[in-house]
Amino acid sequence: MTARAAHGSVLTLAPRVRAGSWTPPRGQAPLRAQAPFWAALILLGAYLGPAEMAVKVGIVLTTLRLALLIMLAWAAAVMASRLASGRYVFVLADGLVLVLVLWMELALYATTGPEAVTSAVGLRPVEFLSAYLAGRFIFGRRAGIGPFVQVLLVVVGLLVLLGLVDLAAGENILGRLGRQYFGVDRNALYITQYRMGLPRARASFEHAILFGTFFSACAPLLYYLAPGRLTWIAGLGLCLAGIVLALSSAPMLAFGIFAALATFDRLLDRAPWRWAALLVLVVYGIAMLLAFVDDPLRTLVNLFTLEPETGVYRFLIWEWVAYNLQTTPWFGIGVRDWVRLSTMVSSVDALWLGQALHAGYVGVALLALVIVGAFFAWPGRAAPPRRPDAVVGTAAKAVTIALVQMIFVSFTVHYWGTCWAFFALLIGMRAGLTEAARLDAGRAATRPVQGFGPDPGPAGPDARLERSRREARRADA
Repeated sequence: MTARAAHGSVLTLAPRVRAGSWTPPRGQAPLRAQAPFWAALILLGAYLGPAEMAVKVGIVLTTLRLALLIMLAWAAAVMASRLASGRYVFVLADGLVLVLVLWMELALYATTGPEAVTSAVGLRPVEFLSAYLAGRFIFGRRAGIGPFVQVLLVVVGLLVLLGLVDLAAGENILGRLGRQYFGVDRNALYITQYRMGLPRARASFEHAILFGTFFSACAPLLYYLAPGRLTWIAGLGLCLAGIVLALSSAPMLAFGIFAALATFDRLLDRAPWRWAALLVLVVYGIAMLLAFVDDPLRTLVNLFTLEPETGVYRFLIWEWVAYNLQTTPWFGIGVRDWVRLSTMVSSVDALWLGQALHAGYVGVALLALVIVGAFFAWPGRAAPPRRPDAVVGTAAKAVTIALVQMIFVSFTVHYWGTCWAFFALLIGMRAGLTEAARLDAGRAATRPVQGFGPDPGPAGPDARLERSRREARRADA
């Protein structure tokens, strides 16, 4: 399938695919058509391996890190192929992510020395880049959405089962067994946390709060992209079960954000201005908070935590991190321990604080710019007007909501390992979908296509998906 762009060259379009009901397109080699499925199986399947199941081969190698190294080589090959064929559209995040990774490594070298590059903190930039490239070039396109959602649904179900094993055992049994049999010291003391007399499930994840955050971010992906009413209802049920098993307030609030945004989207489905209006309201609310509240940050932290003591402690962390960065605002303090009260533990309960300690305020700014840059492609040629691809548009909406959730949680939770990679994966997918939308804009105009995903009308989501598929077939014909 090809379409002629405005300047006369031929662009190869993404194969016809329905998210969640994926079959190899006609005329494409079976192995190449199945590549996104196998990539999703390798990457998401690695999330089932306990974080403590690791071997030391110069670096501490976990199942997730092994999968990310495979994704790095795989995505680099796909990127090279796209560049050679002229099907690459530059997204601002592509350049910014390279600057971010280089700065993070430079900051560690400047503050700690070359030995820090192979430490857990030194591997964070490589993990981020690998996951970003996987989302950008493998899953962030029309042909990669369906396989990704298929595998994600199965992995979510298996993780819930592993969480139930934790609950039945009364401890994080997978973590204990992994540490007992592999014996690799990752500077993390194995402790099962309890709340309301119940163990906080974390299954194969590093912490219960990361376990719950993963499920909250998966909810919009399954709701909008899983095929069939029963499938997305089951997916949401599994996500809710995982959040409850984690017994953490931040993922619960993040799921509430998804529910509110999905309801808003459903009620105003036919209003194209709805997201712009919502953004204006959010900016207005933040402005009012900053203008009329004496201590807005403390107010927000106290508002979005279940226990007041937790909010006070987290705000205290912010104050002490700022104190540590007074003398090294550019590069942070690297892997050195940060100065704090004797009653405080070493963990930093916010992604942005951890990023500031490891890479300075510059590292924080670059990470924020990478997120924003995923939404913008480099200005290209003028293209004939047409309605956007339904699958790409709905996938972009689902990934954007998941990113909003993870950004919200990141102000009270530090991401590492599993969630750090998933965060980068979502950013990469959003950048890939930005490219897909730009390539789609170069196609000739077609008949209007109904939206993809849960339908606010009486016909229901299944009917809407079928309408979308019929329209796509007409366009391909």
